[in-house]
Amino acid sequence: MLKSTLVVLRLTEMSVLAAALLLVLATLSGCGDSDPKCATISCGTGGSAGSGGAGGSGGSGMPIMVNGCDSSMAIDKTNDATTMISFAGIEYTPRCVRIHAGSMVVFSGTFASHPLVGGTVNGSTVTPDASSPLPATSSGSELTITLSKAGAVPYYCSLHASSGMMGAIFVE
Repeated sequence: MLKSTLVVLRLTEMSVLAAALLLVLATLSGCGDSDPKCATISCGTGGSAGSGGAGGSGGSGMPIMVNGCDSSMAIDKTNDATTMISFAGIEYTPRCVRIHAGSMVVFSGTFASHPLVGGTVNGSTVTPDASSPLPATSSGSELTITLSKAGAVPYYCSLHASSGMMGAIFVE
């Protein structure tokens, strides 16, 4: 029993070490949030070991960092059916949130002054995501959307992204 426990611990330690090495390599190679070759770098917890000490089942697939947010720093709204993200000045409040799949998100503010775009910001480079569940919105004062698919949903203001007006929703 003790020997198989040590094998599991070693496999877990190796998984953590491998994830840390990927992060260091991505950082050293200049990967940014919008770099497609870096989009597959993810973190998560390994699954439990199978019989005979087989490896775990993989992680959650959540990105390490997107638009200055990661899931560990995000405000936990997973128990809320609806999450409000307001904006005024040049910031979203809250900027980084975690929600449960199937929850609604309401963006509230003046879209004519702060056009919303789903996508990433890396330095001063904005990259709209045509497959984002967030529709580009440049009029009105409220947008309500239900997010059903797990993963990161980055967004930004097309006029103020370079000033830091960006955020991310992590759907669990």
